[in-house]
Amino acid sequence: MATFKQQVILALIAATGAIVATVAPALIEGDKKSSSEPQPTLATTSTCDKVTPAKVCVDNVTVQVNSNELQQVKNGDRLLLKSRDTLRLSNVYYCIPSKATVNQVEVKGHLFKNGVESYKNSFLTPSTFPINAACHHIGNFQKTWKLEPGQHRVSIPIIKYIGSHRIVDDSFYFDLDVGQ
Repeated sequence: MATFKQQVILALIAATGAIVATVAPALIEGDKKSSSEPQPTLATTSTCDKVTPAKVCVDNVTVQVNSNELQQVKNGDRLLLKSRDTLRLSNVYYCIPSKATVNQVEVKGHLFKNGVESYKNSFLTPSTFPINAACHHIGNFQKTWKLEPGQHRVSIPIIKYIGSHRIVDDSFYFDLDVGQ
C-alpha cells in the first residue's frame, strides 16, 4: 500500500501529464501561427491534389475584413460585405507538386471592381517564395482594399518561372458582394 506522500507524488505526476497533453499542442500551434516566416506544410489533403501534377496551385487564402478575425476563403467562394469595409489578404497557401519544375514563384492579388479587369488595384507579395515541392504559407500582404458598393472579384494568379519563361499556372479567385 502506497503512503500518503507517494499518493500525492503520483497525483502530481498524473496532473502534470494531463496539463502538458492539453496545453502543449496549443502552444505549438500558437507558435506556428505567430511566426512571420513561411512554413512549409506537409499535409497532403488540399484541393491542389486534383490539379495536374506539374502545376503550382493556390489551395486557399486567409483574409481579414476590417480588423476582425482572419477568415479562410476557398476558390470560388463569395463574401458578403458592406460599403467602406476594408479587405486585406493575410496569407496565401500554395502547393508545388514534386513533378513541377520551378525556379521562381510570384503571387499577386488583384481586385476587379464591378467585373472590370483593371490591374491598377493590385499588389504583390515580396518575391522570395519557397520553391521546394511542398505546400507553403506566404503572407506579407500589407496593403488593404477599401471596398465600394458593387460586385467585385479578387483574382490571385500564381506565376512560376522556368528559366526565363513566365507561366501563369493557376488563378484562384473569390467574389465580393458589397452592399450599401
